[in-house]
Amino acid sequence: MAEAPNRVFLADIRGRDLYLRATWHPESCTIVFSHWDGEICVASTPVALTDSTKLIDLQVRALSEIANRRFVSPATAPAPTTAIDRLRRRLRPKLAQVIDASAKFIAAGRNDRQQSGSR
Repeated sequence: MAEAPNRVFLADIRGRDLYLRATWHPESCTIVFSHWDGEICVASTPVALTDSTKLIDLQVRALSEIANRRFVSPATAPAPTTAIDRLRRRLRPKLAQVIDASAKFIAAGRNDRQQSGSR
């Protein structure tokens, strides 16, 4: 079984060539967080492993908060509130299902043409 890597690269949400690198140093029981601009390290912060629990706690709380939010998809219309809205929704025609035609029709059409061209 392969050994897990001792570093993680995280892209900066602002793009460009910025990223954060976190590297585990077992000999000193530290995780070094370094900020990179391309190939240049612009800052680093060694953090004791015992202090990294604070960062883990922050991440868990953030993920928990996001998981508990109820997101409404932009494609999902809000529930109608008036009788007219409910009637319109009920009478509105249903849209057809979107399918991938290339898998069903285009591939078969190409095979037919290839076979007829080879005769």
